[in-house]
Amino acid sequence: MKKFLIKISFMFISLASVIWIIILIPLPENAYDFAMIDKHRILAGTKSPKIVLAGGSNLAFGVDSAEIQKELNIPVVNTGLHIGFGLGRILDDISPFLNPGDILLIAPEYSPFTNVWNGNGAAYELIFDVGQYRLLWSLFYGLPDGFTSYLSTHLRVIIQKYSATPLNPLAYSRNGFNEYGDFLKHLDMENQPFSSINDLGFINRTYLKHFFHFVDNFARRGITVVLSYPCYEEQSFRNSAGFIQELDTAFRAKKNLLVISNPASYCFPASYFFDSGYHLNKEGRPLRTRQLIQDLQASGLFTGP
Repeated sequence: MKKFLIKISFMFISLASVIWIIILIPLPENAYDFAMIDKHRILAGTKSPKIVLAGGSNLAFGVDSAEIQKELNIPVVNTGLHIGFGLGRILDDISPFLNPGDILLIAPEYSPFTNVWNGNGAAYELIFDVGQYRLLWSLFYGLPDGFTSYLSTHLRVIIQKYSATPLNPLAYSRNGFNEYGDFLKHLDMENQPFSSINDLGFINRTYLKHFFHFVDNFARRGITVVLSYPCYEEQSFRNSAGFIQELDTAFRAKKNLLVISNPASYCFPASYFFDSGYHLNKEGRPLRTRQLIQDLQASGLFTGP
C-alpha cells in the first residue's frame, strides 16, 4: 500500500511539474492578450476624470475612442479585449486604475450573464501570462473554465518554435491596438465567414447579482457607472430577443447603474461584422461609435459649458 501511494504521489508531482513548466513557457510578445499590459499603462497614464470603456472584444473591435474623446472633450480609454477573461475579472482588473469622478462605461457581451461569467481559457493568460495572479478567484467570480485549452495554446507555442506556420494568421495581435486601446488591424481586411449565435437561453441570476456587486462597489467610490450594449449581428439579436429584453429590464431596475442605450440600437446587419457577431468591421465601427456618442450626449452627464 505504501509503495502504491508513493507511486501515485510521484505521478501526481510529475504531472503537476509538466503542467507548471508549460505554464512558464511565455506566449509570444505580440500575443493578443498581452495587450492588457499596454492598456494598464494607458490607464495609469490617463488623468481623471476620464471615460473607461469596459467589456470584451466587442469594444476592442467596435469603437473609435478618439472620436468619442473629441466629441465629449474628455479622455477615453478602451480596456475591452476578451470576454473570455470573465466580466467580473475584467472589472476587478481595471478597478485599481479608477478614481472618483471617472465614468465607467460597461458594454459587455451577453454571454457573461448565461455561462461565461467566470471566463474561459483566455482568463488563464490574463492570470498567469500577464501576471494578474490576484484574479484567479474571488467571492464574486470562480475559477475559469478551459484550463486544458489554455495548456493547449502553450503547447502550440512550443510547436511554433519549430514551424514556419504562424499561430495567428488573421488579425489578432498585440500590435494591432492604438494609443486609446482600440483594435485597428482588422479594418482593412476582408470579412471572414461566421455563424449567427443561437438563443442564449436564460439569465443566470447569481451572475447578475455578482455584477451588481461590482456596480455598487464602484458607485461607493464615487465612480459613475454607465451601461451601454454590445454591437450584435441582427440574426443573433433576433435569436435571443427575449433574453435581451429581460436583461435590459433588470439593468434598468438597478440603482447606481445608468442605462444610456437601447440594445436594439446596436443591432447591425451581418455585412458590418468582421469575423463574429460581436466584431464590427470598417463600415460598422463608425456607426456604433456615432450611436454611443449620441447616447452619452443624451445621458445628462455632459451638460456643462
